Amino acid sequence: MAKVRNPNPVLPPTRGIPSAESLWLPPHYGKDLKAKGGLDKTVIWEVSDVVDFIFPKKYQPMYHKVATSLLELLLEKGTLTKKEISEFLKANNFSRSTLENKIIPKLVRFGFIKREREIVPGMKKGRGLILTDSLTFTNYLERIGFGWNTLVSTARKKKETENKF
Repeated sequence: MAKVRNPNPVLPPTRGIPSAESLWLPPHYGKDLKAKGGLDKTVIWEVSDVVDFIFPKKYQPMYHKVATSLLELLLEKGTLTKKEISEFLKANNFSRSTLENKIIPKLVRFGFIKREREIVPGMKKGRGLILTDSLTFTNYLERIGFGWNTLVSTARKKKETENKF
């Protein structure tokens, strides 16, 4: 007997964007962004100000604290090895599970850091983690901004030339 399939299946309701893939953008005219200095490019943001868009302090305070501390250490040292990460976790009393399962994957996915493994000859398991800083996040957002800038500029130019004739 052949299976009868539903030609119009009803999909389960979505729960929105997964938090592991979400970027928090508060209103550009709101108090959250104004507290950081607004969109003024001459105001220098701290690491915590930038991390706030990935792990918002008011919604994920612990993740924000761990990510900020990790990125500050990474920017100071340039590279973090497995041993330095373990020392970081012990010194700050942070959970290894939180760091490895939530913080690092999201920072890698968004392009803040690059994750590599140590290459040790003859070792098949247990290759140590190496973290380095990355500018992929910058390139990503600049490309989105440039794309929108091009669309708006082109539309305005077309409108301007249409009004002349």
